[in-house]
Amino acid sequence: MLFRCPECRTRRRDYGLFMQHLRATSHRLCRCGGYLYEHRPGSPFCEHNPMSAALLASRYGASDEEVLDIALEIVLTTPGRAVAACPF
Repeated sequence: MLFRCPECRTRRRDYGLFMQHLRATSHRLCRCGGYLYEHRPGSPFCEHNPMSAALLASRYGASDEEVLDIALEIVLTTPGRAVAACPF
């Protein structure tokens, strides 16, 4: 198994070497609670990922239509997200 640093994206084959790299460089893993383990910030179920609410709804059994509604709500209400006008 390969372990990849969340900041510099370098890879380590051994977990011990990976942790040594994190300590030496002060790179951090995310501990938000979106996963049961420390992970790369912005991963699909990470709370720092804007679409995580839709992905979590899908994980917990929401229908495709409900997930689409959640995703559209996120896109339409998140500041800074540009929604392109349909040319047709």
